[in-house]
Amino acid sequence: MGSSVIGAIEHSVSGEAGGFWVVDESAVPVGEDEVGVVTGAMTSYRAVLWPGTPSARVGVEARSGPPREDARPYGDPFHCPSGAVALYAGGVRVGDVLPLDGPGVYWCLTSNGMQLSGGDPVTYRPGEEDPYLVQLWRVPGQLPRGEPLFPGAQPLHVVEGGLRVSHGEFWLSARSGGLPAEPPVPDRDEARAAGGVIAVPTMVQDTRVAVSVSWWDAEPPAGTGVALGSCTVRVEDGSLRCWSVEGPGVLLAVPGARTVAARVWRRIEPGDDFRYERYDIRLWAHPGP
Repeated sequence: MGSSVIGAIEHSVSGEAGGFWVVDESAVPVGEDEVGVVTGAMTSYRAVLWPGTPSARVGVEARSGPPREDARPYGDPFHCPSGAVALYAGGVRVGDVLPLDGPGVYWCLTSNGMQLSGGDPVTYRPGEEDPYLVQLWRVPGQLPRGEPLFPGAQPLHVVEGGLRVSHGEFWLSARSGGLPAEPPVPDRDEARAAGGVIAVPTMVQDTRVAVSVSWWDAEPPAGTGVALGSCTVRVEDGSLRCWSVEGPGVLLAVPGARTVAARVWRRIEPGDDFRYERYDIRLWAHPGP
């Protein structure tokens, strides 16, 4: 089943602000000059205008059904707890409210005038009322805030923390010392182990994620969310540590040097100290040598 348009708005915006915002109807729009790292779930999405655009004719489409694969942005999606959005430009609301496919987290795909016209990005020059189209799809498989990570059986130990990631990955290392010079990369959307390191793929390229690493006395029950596969690693110094491009993070001690099995799940739930992705990494002693 493909996606379909369930609602749309169209309005003109000035090019003076350099962009426009799609904002949750109940939220205060983010300032045009915002700087720094945002750690919590964003309730707005910014689209940047082509340099030199005098004005733009912006269309916003709410869609139902599965999102297009290329709707996944290079930045983050955004959280719409009210289930409706408004268009802002220069800090001023433009037009009416657009209902979406209910409250949730949405992928955004923006197409500018050059893309819509099939122009050459080197020679393209925007004119008055340059066309822009923003399409919004709900990110599937979301959970409400506060959904228990372990609703049934409980692990022996669990540690939690946050990681700033880039390039769509972070690592869980069983090595003593730091990461190798060339750590492994995920196998598409599946975790992959090599050289005592597990590479975990993230949904968004550059974001902040929550990570929960737990130790179980036997093979654990399945987690909630998208399963990212299983791996085994040999622990060298009695601990496993999460790493991001910014360095070491969450550390979990494990009993002795041994081979450890790991399974990973990704769950989508807007956070206050992370954005939308929580990773549930469950570890136990591998029964083999």
